[in-house]
Amino acid sequence: MAVLSASALLLTACAPGNTAGSTSPKASSKALPTTAWEAAAAADVQVGGTLNLAINAMPSNWNIYEVDGNESDTVNTVAPTSGGPIRVAGDGTTLVDPNYATSVEVVSDDPQVIEIKLNPKAVWEDGTPITYKDYAATWAAMNGSNEAYSPASTAIFEQISAIESKGSDFDFTVTFDSINADWASIFTGVLPAAVASDPEAFNAGYVTTPVPSSGPFVISSIDTVGQVVTLTRNPKWWGEAAKLDTIVVKVVSGASQATSFGNSETDVLYISSNADAYQTAEKRKDAEIQASGGLTWTHVTMNGSKGPLKDVLVRQAIGHAVNRELISESANTPVGVDATTQGSYIFMPGQKGYEDNVGDAIGYDVDAAKKLLDEAGYKAGSDGTREKDGKALKLSITVPADTPTNKQRAVQVQADLKEVGVTVELNEVPAAKYFSDYIIPGDFEMTSFSWVGTPWPISSSEALFSPVDSESNFTGITDKKLSALFDEANTELDGDKRIVIANKIDKVLAAYVPIIPIAPLPNVYAVKTGLVNYGATQFETVDWSIVGWKK
Repeated sequence: MAVLSASALLLTACAPGNTAGSTSPKASSKALPTTAWEAAAAADVQVGGTLNLAINAMPSNWNIYEVDGNESDTVNTVAPTSGGPIRVAGDGTTLVDPNYATSVEVVSDDPQVIEIKLNPKAVWEDGTPITYKDYAATWAAMNGSNEAYSPASTAIFEQISAIESKGSDFDFTVTFDSINADWASIFTGVLPAAVASDPEAFNAGYVTTPVPSSGPFVISSIDTVGQVVTLTRNPKWWGEAAKLDTIVVKVVSGASQATSFGNSETDVLYISSNADAYQTAEKRKDAEIQASGGLTWTHVTMNGSKGPLKDVLVRQAIGHAVNRELISESANTPVGVDATTQGSYIFMPGQKGYEDNVGDAIGYDVDAAKKLLDEAGYKAGSDGTREKDGKALKLSITVPADTPTNKQRAVQVQADLKEVGVTVELNEVPAAKYFSDYIIPGDFEMTSFSWVGTPWPISSSEALFSPVDSESNFTGITDKKLSALFDEANTELDGDKRIVIANKIDKVLAAYVPIIPIAPLPNVYAVKTGLVNYGATQFETVDWSIVGWKK
């Protein structure tokens, strides 16, 4: 998956659900690669052709830096039109992208100063040069100093004290007021100064039209009736010309994407944990299945700002009542990968620093859940239903329509909580408005979707939990210890020491339970045979100039 930056994890609804039976493949113990697509040199890729992709819904905001645009379908759609000085290699390390910068260097440690020398050939799609002014305006929009802006996250941007020219529009320094280990993460892209300098343009100017391109493709048409986005080669692109002529992105409901791929209407299918999609893809003769490690994890998010969920004892009880192991098994084993639970709010299983800090705190334990509900004053009646002051304990879980995996997970949560006397109502809402109208405004009690992580897991996690009014903290609560701990972690350059601090953060989160982590999802894709340089990857930035069809 393409990602915005470490400053914000991405929202994503989930793939369609599983109804496959015992014929599904057994889990494999083989370690997954970080990149599983077929790699090919530019000379081995055909010139021309079309790539057909699918998304769940048309973007509600094309500005991926704004909170409504911080959604995986949107980011994936605009990825061929953007880029920046930093790109990520297959092993998760960072590289300088020569299309956008000739060098990126740390020139001072105290204070921390980064010097970036931009490629003077880089331009926006109207021919305007990309300069330090774009980076300065993006920083001003994202650093939280102006409340008129609605950024997805202020993390890292808020620690910058100055962006200054070194005598040229293409040579500038970025000075931080404190040390930040993940500084590179915010330079994977940038907004035009004209967009970033105006709060109205930043927030609402790109609800129906795309942000100007700085990549090898431009969005040439948005068909809101047919629900199709068409990308073509950027005539102002200064790098090696893109191999593909066209990328067509179609809105296909999550429940129909496997069928669409099976009928050869699309060329790529994100399977994730969908056994039905896996089996449909296997039947397509001109396709292959790829599996890499992933950065996506499912969860149950609780709105702790109101109702029964304001009580930490109730949240802890729900954590113990949810059978995360069963949900994980039903999600992962049908697509041929090992099932495991997500034991961290920050790191992914297998990633350096990962510890299971969740299992002891809210591991599956029905008796513990019942005891906690008793302590919270919710006693079981004659029919087992929990009541307090004569009022039954009832909750709701909001899920997007036409994304059966979300519903499947919600149904399991509903069944698990029934076992401890808690009634849960499923609230299905339109998928296109799920995030913008329900999750982001906090109009829910419980919900379940996925977070798409980044190669910079500590700083990217902060906005989910701290501060309480962070644009990405949908839980409505925080713990006062978190701010200082995240500050400490983000200014610690010793990797091992950072991990120790990160696990302290993890334990704080597991104690007050704003979110119940469920399962890490592998990146399982089906792709049409012959497609190269695109598909399943854990970290690697897609080079859209060489995505195409093998000669």
